[in-house]
Amino acid sequence: MNRNTQIVINDDLLRKIVYCIEKAIGDDLQQYLRENHRETNNAIILLRGDNINTNLRTHVVKDDIDLVPFQRYGWSGRMVIDRKEHITYSIMTEGTLSGVPKKKNRENPHYLQSVLYVENKDCIAKERQMTLEDFGITIFDTDVLEQDFEKISQGMINVEEDYKHYIIAYKAENGEIKDIKLRFLDKDFNIVDEASLMQYIKPDFARLTDIGPSEDTDEDAKPDKKGLVAIKSGIKPKLREIEKKA
Repeated sequence: MNRNTQIVINDDLLRKIVYCIEKAIGDDLQQYLRENHRETNNAIILLRGDNINTNLRTHVVKDDIDLVPFQRYGWSGRMVIDRKEHITYSIMTEGTLSGVPKKKNRENPHYLQSVLYVENKDCIAKERQMTLEDFGITIFDTDVLEQDFEKISQGMINVEEDYKHYIIAYKAENGEIKDIKLRFLDKDFNIVDEASLMQYIKPDFARLTDIGPSEDTDEDAKPDKKGLVAIKSGIKPKLREIEKKA
C-alpha cells in the first residue's frame, strides 16, 4: 500500500472515534440541555467540541493512541495520534472543513494548513484542483508553516517518522450524525483518498420511536412514556437551533 495515495484503515480506532462523536452530539448534548435550563445556549457550540475531546480521552487513549493538545489563540484543540500506524487525526464538521481553504487574508495559518503542509506535502491527489494560491488564498512561507506545526505538535509528532494526517468530517442534524467521512487531503486540500465511516454508526431504535429506553426491568418502575416524549420534543428544537449556528 502506498501511504501517499491510500488511506490506512484502523477499524478499532475509527469505531471508537465515531462513537465519541456520536455520543458528544447526541446523548451528551441532550443531557446538558436537560440539566441546564438557560435563557440562551451560546456555549453549546463550543461544548460539542469539548464533549468530543473528553470522550476521546475516556474511550480512545490507550497504549499507542494518544491526544496531542494544542492552543489556538484562546481555543484549545486536540488531535488523535496513532503511534503504531504513524497517523494523526483531526475532527470537525464538514462545513468547517470546507471553509478552511476558502478564507482569504489570514494573518496566521489555520492549524490544518500547517499540519497538512508538514505531514501530507508529499501526498498525491486523485484529481488535482487549483492550488490555494490560485484561489487567492494567503500562502504562508514554509518556515511559518513548519514553525506553526512545531507549536501544535509540541514535540509529540516526529516528522522523520513519515506521519500522515486524516480528517474525520461529519454532518449532524437534530443530534444525529447524517454523514461522516475519513478524508485524506494533500497540502492544498485536494482529495487524495476518502472513506465513509457510516458503517460504524449504530442504529438507535429508541431514538427512531422517540422514546428513551429504560434499564429497569420492573414494569411498575418504568417511567411514563409520554413524559419521555415530552422531554425529547423539547430538546430537539434547541438542537436544531444550535446546529444552524454551527
